[in-house]
Amino acid sequence: MPEATPTPALIPTPTWECHLHLTNNPRAPRIARRTIRTALLDYNYSLELADTAELLTSELVSNAVKHSDGPVAVRLRTSAGVVRIGVMDDHPELPAPLPCTPDEDFGRGLYLVDVLADSWGRYPLTDRSRTPGWKVVWFELAADRE
Repeated sequence: MPEATPTPALIPTPTWECHLHLTNNPRAPRIARRTIRTALLDYNYSLELADTAELLTSELVSNAVKHSDGPVAVRLRTSAGVVRIGVMDDHPELPAPLPCTPDEDFGRGLYLVDVLADSWGRYPLTDRSRTPGWKVVWFELAADRE
């Protein structure tokens, strides 16, 4: 009888990606939050990093749903100790953080991204892309693994 080969332990992959395509729907931020959280925790990233990534992704997807008419795409990519999440939508205006005041009910999303992310930015997609006129808003977090 042949010997069974032992199953290797799961080893986190140093570079990997996750793509999520969502319809423009009020459920999209929740779906994106859960997907990002699950992916990061399954790849052995810390709970703190997953919490922050979940919050910031939710803010960006909520903005995309609110300000665009079409679908929303989320891309999670990890490499070289960095987690990068980008949200793409069909609204061409590049957002900027609003001044955050305690009496405002909205406008804190990009403020949170600015404060909690290690870096962030936004850029328009050009005519050379598959989706000209769209934009991407992204953030990066330093990756720590458990």
